[in-house]
Amino acid sequence: MSVDGTRPRLLVFGRLPEPGYVKTRLHPELTREGSAVLYEAFLDDVMKLAPDGVAVELWVPDRPGAMERLGSRYPAARVRLQPGGSLGDRLEMAFARAFSDGVDRAVALGSDHPTLPADFVVRAFDALADRPMALGPSLDGGYYAVGLRGSAWPRARGLFAGAPWSTSGLFTWTRARAASLRLDCVELPPWYDVDRPADLARMAGDLTEGSATAGAWARLAPPPAGAEG
Repeated sequence: MSVDGTRPRLLVFGRLPEPGYVKTRLHPELTREGSAVLYEAFLDDVMKLAPDGVAVELWVPDRPGAMERLGSRYPAARVRLQPGGSLGDRLEMAFARAFSDGVDRAVALGSDHPTLPADFVVRAFDALADRPMALGPSLDGGYYAVGLRGSAWPRARGLFAGAPWSTSGLFTWTRARAASLRLDCVELPPWYDVDRPADLARMAGDLTEGSATAGAWARLAPPPAGAEG
């Protein structure tokens, strides 16, 4: 199914759910296969977060079968391959593609936060109606979402060059960089990623009944300590 290039666009950054390639830091708690099953559920839930009227693109690394498998699983979205380089390079390409297509608002969203309230994504797009930028801080010091208006491009490229990716200072750096670029930024509520075994307990308490992650976790959750097998 083709994506209408003029609609606001949600740019989901994800991966093909392959054992051994996704959620490897959960392996002390889950098997390789279990981690992949759980991540596939994460991706299923994140792909449903687009507000009404927003087109969805899924950006993934180039892995064998990725385009075919994910295109079949998410037929209403367009699957695109991430370029090489840093996360900043990949974000820059996704936004550049969106704005070259004539999109006026685009939000990039990670796929490591399956319990993210859908309202946060709505608020990001709403903020971009009259502000150039929206940013959603993660509790680990990064960010789960960044949104831009087309009118902020290409000035906003500076948000991605030289950023301290995968560090606890990313959000603070990006907020300061936005100010230096004269990008008035709306800050969204903070949320958390599910990356490590310690994050699973909080995730379990926030799951929505009927979500893909709730269903996967019901099958995968280790039994309570002391429970009989």
